[in-house]
Amino acid sequence: MDKMIRVYQCEDTVDGILSAIYDAGISGYGHEYIRIEPQSPGYTTNRTLFSEYITVQTDSGKKDSVIKAVRSKISWKAYAFMMNALASDFSDRGDVVYRFVAYGFTMGKQVCEALQLPCVKRIFAINRAVQNEAHYFNEFLRFQEVAQEPSLLLGVIEPRHHVIPNLMQHFGERFISEWFIIYDKTHQEAAFHQADGSWELRLLTGQEAKKLEELTEKQEEYADLWKTFFDHIAIVERKNQKLQTNMLPLHYRKYMTEFH
Repeated sequence: MDKMIRVYQCEDTVDGILSAIYDAGISGYGHEYIRIEPQSPGYTTNRTLFSEYITVQTDSGKKDSVIKAVRSKISWKAYAFMMNALASDFSDRGDVVYRFVAYGFTMGKQVCEALQLPCVKRIFAINRAVQNEAHYFNEFLRFQEVAQEPSLLLGVIEPRHHVIPNLMQHFGERFISEWFIIYDKTHQEAAFHQADGSWELRLLTGQEAKKLEELTEKQEEYADLWKTFFDHIAIVERKNQKLQTNMLPLHYRKYMTEFH
């Protein structure tokens, strides 16, 4: 006789989703009867008949246990797949990661190549979407000097996914001795890089977000010089708007100095 579907409702955060995966995994209820449902603020649940709903309490210890198990029992590649998927904005990422991890504990590191499995194929597609967006911002992110002595650089983005960790890996290696901030306006979070090479990512309070908004309105001389340079090197006769849009989508131009 078929069981009821058991839905684990959790916070829409990495800690929350991994806590739900931990609870679901140790339940022994049966993977095919389990769903992971992250709930962001304002989320409305469409409850169905013959389903059991369980509220998950976020626990950093459970998160750490899942991460440790994935690294040691599956592979570091599987860990990277999992974390990139959790950084995405796709509503099915909780379910996808749960099934991917469940298969991984059975198959080991080979799970990352098992594209015949729907969950592996899906997590591969999610990873590609996150990495593609991060790649775009690696190319198109512009920094503005918002303070001097010491110099402080600020870059603003509006991504779909939580790509700041990917960007910090890129820019942290290139600006290792600089003070800079990357502000994710979509998710109200920012990474703060210090001159010693360390950095911290955290959610912003309303007041902190407002302060960063005020800093982005400052105009420095170098911004005007850059725009002048951009205009002078342009060859009007060779302007190809369609090709430019293909290479640089409009979505990424909002905070690019040369398009202000």
